[in-house]
Amino acid sequence: MLFVREILGDWHEPRFAGRRREALLVDSSDAAKRRLRGVTDAGTDVAIDLGRGSYLAHGAVLADDGDRIVVVERRPEEAVVVRLALNLPPAQLAEQAARLGHAFGNQHVPIEMEGGELRIPITTSVEIARETVLALGLEGVAIEVATVRLAARRPLGAGPGRNHGHGHGHELRLR
Repeated sequence: MLFVREILGDWHEPRFAGRRREALLVDSSDAAKRRLRGVTDAGTDVAIDLGRGSYLAHGAVLADDGDRIVVVERRPEEAVVVRLALNLPPAQLAEQAARLGHAFGNQHVPIEMEGGELRIPITTSVEIARETVLALGLEGVAIEVATVRLAARRPLGAGPGRNHGHGHGHELRLR
């Protein structure tokens, strides 16, 4: 068994070049856990015990023996992907994003945003998530269900304003 007590870096760093890679698949919901156990794609049993505040980002190197590295790979997850019409006025785009953030925040579902694309993890059903978006009557949005790597660099819902005084956060996460 491989015991991991720290994150060594990111697999793109030059010091890890030329190493054989073993991937440890991690869901977005498990990436912020301090303690986790899993098996790499090559069959290595891994036990993780990290310090508080650690995050298993996509590409994090957990072990390096000089020949191979064990790397966190975010497991693709089903999400509703909403693409905003970027030709709309900025104020209207901000309003649409805020309305989506409010609607899903009330369901305790964080939203991840990259460019003009909002990724909403499926926590109930595809139909409920899709209906929530459609009920907002947003102009010019495209909605699809896709398999994406959520929370690749930081936790969903991370950032300022996460908990604003009533026990839960309502936020749109930008990256």
